[in-house]
Amino acid sequence: MPSGILIAFCTTLCWSIGIFPFTEAARRLGPNQVNHIRLLMAVIFLTILSIIFLGLSPLELFSGPLAEQWLWFGISGIVGLSLGDYFGFTSFAILGTRMGSIFSTLSPAAALMAGYFIIGERINFIGILGIFITIGGVIWLVMGKSPEEGTTDYSHGNLRRGILFGIMGALCQGAGLVLANKGFAYKNEGAELPAFHATWIRMICATSALYLSTIIRGKLRAMTQPVLENRRNGVWYALAGTLFGPVFGVSFSMYAVILLHDKPSVAQTIFSLFPVFVLPLGYLIYRQKITLSSFLSASIAIGGVIVLIWRDEIASFFFHN
Repeated sequence: MPSGILIAFCTTLCWSIGIFPFTEAARRLGPNQVNHIRLLMAVIFLTILSIIFLGLSPLELFSGPLAEQWLWFGISGIVGLSLGDYFGFTSFAILGTRMGSIFSTLSPAAALMAGYFIIGERINFIGILGIFITIGGVIWLVMGKSPEEGTTDYSHGNLRRGILFGIMGALCQGAGLVLANKGFAYKNEGAELPAFHATWIRMICATSALYLSTIIRGKLRAMTQPVLENRRNGVWYALAGTLFGPVFGVSFSMYAVILLHDKPSVAQTIFSLFPVFVLPLGYLIYRQKITLSSFLSASIAIGGVIVLIWRDEIASFFFHN
């Protein structure tokens, strides 16, 4: 389990780094356009890396996994990446990064609820308390930012839609992680599907669903035109964000799911710390000042994760001594 926790923190670090080039890309190309190009880039990269590092042919990428693995990882990709990221991107565009970040804290609770019904995950009162401590710390951190830090160039739409989409995005991301966990329960000839291969399945299903929807709605040209023009060099930022986010970040997240076994809510709670990770990165990249309030709220959020991770030991100490 300690190694799974370490990989989960690596996931959060990758996603936090990826936020910065994705923000620049969205300002140049548009948030929805970035969502399309990043998934397509991720499929290309993951296909190449899977062939190189897993030693698989293109045919084996499709034929190797079991039908059940295609089903669960495919649904996980559509729910967590196609729908979840669509709702999340739209919420950020309407509400801005400050308010939009708040809803990401609902993902651990969503993962816990989905895990209870789908894989039978159990968690004690101390663990639930840890989740809420983390959520409280992240909300304090996000709400404590100045309005200027939370604005984007794409604020549009009505408030209710932004809030609804923020909630839907968090629910989809939490459920998507649990569905991926279900996919790892199936083993081909006793062997678990490699995290890289599972990530590839999620990405190719998510990308196919997203582009099919775009084509049906007649929006393909609008989604691809800014990318083909490489408007304001936005494609290079999208490329950097793709490497840290959908490629390495999502691959690490699948590896964390493997190592943490039946505890997807623990992984999702650690993933929800990305606003905390952004603090030092913002200082290094943009020289954004770290206030005492930011430091305290980040410490509380991390403390909540520690309580969640050590929940059994804490419960044993207080209730069995």
